[in-house]
Amino acid sequence: MMPDEQLAGLIVFPLAFIGVLANWTVALLIRKLPSLKNSFGRLTASQSIGDAIHSTVFAFLFSPIGIEFMKDYSSVIGHILLIAYDISTYSHLCISLNRFCSIVAPIKYDTIFSMANTKKLIMFSWACAILPSFYLYIYHDCKFYYIDDFWVFTFSATPVCGTIVWYADFLKYNSIVISIVIIDVITVSKVRNYKANLSKTCSQTHAKKRSAEMNFLKQACLQAFVFVCELITYFLITPKVDGSERWLRFFLSTVAWVCVHMLDGIITLSFNKEFTQTIFGGIRIKDLSGHSGTHTHHTRHETSNTSKH
Repeated sequence: MMPDEQLAGLIVFPLAFIGVLANWTVALLIRKLPSLKNSFGRLTASQSIGDAIHSTVFAFLFSPIGIEFMKDYSSVIGHILLIAYDISTYSHLCISLNRFCSIVAPIKYDTIFSMANTKKLIMFSWACAILPSFYLYIYHDCKFYYIDDFWVFTFSATPVCGTIVWYADFLKYNSIVISIVIIDVITVSKVRNYKANLSKTCSQTHAKKRSAEMNFLKQACLQAFVFVCELITYFLITPKVDGSERWLRFFLSTVAWVCVHMLDGIITLSFNKEFTQTIFGGIRIKDLSGHSGTHTHHTRHETSNTSKH
């Protein structure tokens, strides 16, 4: 019989490995795609890097071949996971703000989310994810480490760590989730009005651009929904599960945590068909010189019609 811990690793590995492939593909190819050479694309790349790091750790260290190494450096790896999770979380919030601005204030959007401002926003979000973590989890010795009993990562059971987890994790993440939901609800409520006005007030080129914005909005909302589901299972449902239900706790915490980062990458790939077309050679992206053949132009035109509507 295979030990339960190894079985848990085998369950996690394929999910995390899919996340590795999906998120690193997004992170590496996003700069080459014409439809994502914008603020939304840069923010999506930031989120994908956080997801990719998280998925990579679970795929290669949580698996049976890496589990002993992970145990030896459990708190260090846990710290890396927290940083990667925060990068993804803050990127979710930035993307929701990006979609909100594009729908509610389209005239000011290019100014607010210029490439320069977007780079500053990404740097700021990464700083917020990395720098406080050393103060909270290293200076205060609040370790996030792996335990064999439930095959999960958990925090040290100390008073100061309990305070940190309550304010810097539970309340912080729930506040971000509530903010994301409110922002997305307001954004979606504005969509119908903009769709109704597209044919009346917009040129054909502008209409295509607005249609692409709607597609990006759908992507952001679906990713936010998956993110909310994971937080509910991890913070609200798992603590109420009886300690004897090891596998249930494992699926509601570790598996749910891995799945949300895997699904982030899959959703991004699904809503941007240029990714799959580029990977499988269906189209040729314009080279840096700006020249392209007739076949490339024709195919990209078809891509625009299929992937942005």
